[in-house]
Amino acid sequence: MVAACVQGGLVYAAYRLADSGRVPLNMGTLVAVALLVRLPFVFASPLLSDDIHRYLFDGRVQQAGESPYAFSPKAYPTTDPIVSDLAAKVNHPGLVTLYPPGAQLFFRLAAPFGLIGMKGLLVTADMVGVGLLLFFLTRQGLPGSRAVLYAWNPLVIWEIAWSGHIDALALPFLLGAGMWATGTGRRQVALAGGLFALAFWVKLMPVIFIPFFLFAARRRVGWFVAGGAVASMFLVVPYLPHSGNAFKTLWLYGSTWEFSGFLFCLFRDLTGMNLAARLATAVLFCCGAGGVLYRQWRTGLSLFECLGWAASFWLLTTPTLHPWYGLYLALFLPLMGGAARDIIAPYLLTLTPLLGYGVLTNFLARGVWDEGVWIPFWIFFIPVCAWVVGWHRATGEKSKSKPPAAR
Repeated sequence: MVAACVQGGLVYAAYRLADSGRVPLNMGTLVAVALLVRLPFVFASPLLSDDIHRYLFDGRVQQAGESPYAFSPKAYPTTDPIVSDLAAKVNHPGLVTLYPPGAQLFFRLAAPFGLIGMKGLLVTADMVGVGLLLFFLTRQGLPGSRAVLYAWNPLVIWEIAWSGHIDALALPFLLGAGMWATGTGRRQVALAGGLFALAFWVKLMPVIFIPFFLFAARRRVGWFVAGGAVASMFLVVPYLPHSGNAFKTLWLYGSTWEFSGFLFCLFRDLTGMNLAARLATAVLFCCGAGGVLYRQWRTGLSLFECLGWAASFWLLTTPTLHPWYGLYLALFLPLMGGAARDIIAPYLLTLTPLLGYGVLTNFLARGVWDEGVWIPFWIFFIPVCAWVVGWHRATGEKSKSKPPAAR
């Protein structure tokens, strides 16, 4: 965690220096550094998360001609020692996979390359995202140096290059969808819908962004939906058999899983009711996202700024806050606009989820999985305090800038 804090501070300092023009940052240097800091982690064993073993297991099962949704790792009949070894490494082996068809197709294609090969492919997708960020920043007239907030972000490096999370594959699709969704041509918007569907079927989390994409494509919303429907059909239909088992796991996840969600823990402890706490946090997220959607309608807030705010509200309200969920906010952060100081609060929110790994200290030493009270508190409190301070300073400056007669 200390390493993440130091690296996070250095990345923000580099961003501020480049943004101010005091230390010009060449785009080639930005990409080269991003690639170099990822490479050692690609070859390192994942220590913070073991999700990639589930990916490899699902891929091997498909290579054997079976549906990944047919059996849990614990119940899967096999004589293949590689598959048996993977099944033993999967967390929650009694549950059928909940990863959607887009992810499953990737698992099937990448499994023959092994753990390092799969991580290498995910880092490739990650670097494609860096390239798209630079392209779109230039297109929008924003400084390319903003991309360091994603490209050099320790959370991005750890969760993709080290742990190999599948979210890396969804990110460039989501970014491409955002680029094309506001286009005026039918083909552009249909392509945006298709790319969004690909991102969604790789990882279901982008479902929270649907209202903002539909509003951005409102003049061509039918084409957006059509593009998404076509892409979905090609991905989903081959995996329909046994897919109902995945929904059982998804329901279990949504109704019982929890990790580092401060507001959820607070509501649950106050009410003593799990379901009431989940409903309360869901309502809070909907209120926040609704407010952002209203601003998108009234003030023309850019799509990526809306997506960044929506991702922020989701991280603050979700009952289950795994560190890699911060990847989506990290992706949109360079495109959110505003002054450099306005970035600090959401940037901190891409870093504080890493505090959740503090739970591993007791788990590895004593076999006890207990995050306590303070880990969720600090994950929530640090960025929220930064937002409050930033809002207070901005309000004070606006007040000072008003002429005396207007006060």
